[in-house]
Amino acid sequence: MSQSSSNRTIVVGSGLAGLTTTLQLISQNHPVTMIEKTTKLGGNSIKASSGINGVPTIYQHNDDTVEAFKDDTLKSGKGLCNPSLVDELTSRSRDAIEWLTKDLKIDLSSVTQLGGHSFARTHKGAGKLPPGFSIVSTLIKRIEEIQVSNPDILTIHKNSRLVKILSDGGDNNKVSGVQYQDQTSNEVKSEYGVNVVLATGGFSADTQNLETSLLKQYRPDLLQFASSNGEQTTGDGQKIALRDVNAHLIQMDQIQVHPTGFIKPENVASQWKFLCGELMRGIGGILLSPNGYRFVNELTTRDVVTEAVMQHCQVKQENKLGLPVGTYVSVLVVSGDDYPKAANHIDFYASQGLLQKGTLEDLLKLLQSINPENDKLTTTKLQQTFDEYNEVVKSKKKDTLNRTVFGSAISSPIYFGLTTPVLHFAMGGIEVDSHAHVINSQGQIIPNLYAVGEVSAGVHGANRLGGSSLLECVVFGKKVSQEILSH
Repeated sequence: MSQSSSNRTIVVGSGLAGLTTTLQLISQNHPVTMIEKTTKLGGNSIKASSGINGVPTIYQHNDDTVEAFKDDTLKSGKGLCNPSLVDELTSRSRDAIEWLTKDLKIDLSSVTQLGGHSFARTHKGAGKLPPGFSIVSTLIKRIEEIQVSNPDILTIHKNSRLVKILSDGGDNNKVSGVQYQDQTSNEVKSEYGVNVVLATGGFSADTQNLETSLLKQYRPDLLQFASSNGEQTTGDGQKIALRDVNAHLIQMDQIQVHPTGFIKPENVASQWKFLCGELMRGIGGILLSPNGYRFVNELTTRDVVTEAVMQHCQVKQENKLGLPVGTYVSVLVVSGDDYPKAANHIDFYASQGLLQKGTLEDLLKLLQSINPENDKLTTTKLQQTFDEYNEVVKSKKKDTLNRTVFGSAISSPIYFGLTTPVLHFAMGGIEVDSHAHVINSQGQIIPNLYAVGEVSAGVHGANRLGGSSLLECVVFGKKVSQEILSH
């Protein structure tokens, strides 16, 4: 591509961060070239199932405030959050919801309270589509409509892998474009632009090549876990920005292990798991250990739930399901009375063989197939566990595990499935300022280079709240596009 393309912005990655940036730019007649590693647009964002946070919105019917959202985010991040990024995330969250609902006509009218949140603030649609798919597919459709009416405004290269960030090499190291490899022809091509926006995602699936693996480098202890991310999520943006422009990588050891990835009974050892959305616990679901007891407040932060799973739910011996000894397995149980709150999610999970509808006896059989020593476990003992929980739900006594937000009492039929901790989200990544400019190792802004979404770091600290990844993509995608358009 010739230097005549230098008035373009190059967006690398097509998850929600890349799509938001692209849509905002081309809507204002600013030309974009999008480079996507896979054959489809959408990234990991399209799989997001719990929703998107926003405060305060017309769909909330509570006393939630930006300050409360900010406090929850900082508390969850355990002192590692960049407060200026948290300010941007939380103060612009209502604007993000309004843009999606009013401008793009996306239904986000259903609001749920997830773990670590002091109020219900996670928005999703009332219909059948998961929120990630609903949001991402709408943005793709809008982008395609603009492209049809103005073909020169957008060029998309799919199946194209970022291999180099081009810069002038001077004192400012001003970025001038990228090189990418067409993975069909293996040809390396150059693309020049006035700005480069990295929206390449995290590195929670960076396990294929251990010589270059960021997981191996920063958290080798996590290589034992499967991933909920697509296989393309290998930290390309982080690695290349570090090598080519000396970008500063921060908090790279902060990897979120989500406590509940579904185990498919016919493929228990798969390294790729479908996420069991936190929504399932938000509507009232509980977690049982292989011994059939509750062991954690299911709505505390993800890191605490994961730690409890690892403490209480290790598979100790060979079993009928073939679950590997040493792995961690909990059982999600949702009351039939809570089914209407997430019917479309539950139906989808059931259609994939991840959840089953059944009785107490069916649940007992599953627990006995996980742990052979459960031959002493009876339906009476299981019912006693549920009765104790139901007493708490009916506010007759305090929950010994300190859960304070509940769904319905557990009653038949029940829905249940096997879950295990999975690598889910990288809080660490490229350091950015509140305008999403990339910062180098000397603490200086790298001109014309931005990082948005999971490739960047600082907003979530040590633990990301559910519902804040989609929000981060929209807030900072819009922020970057505004920054680019203002220059």
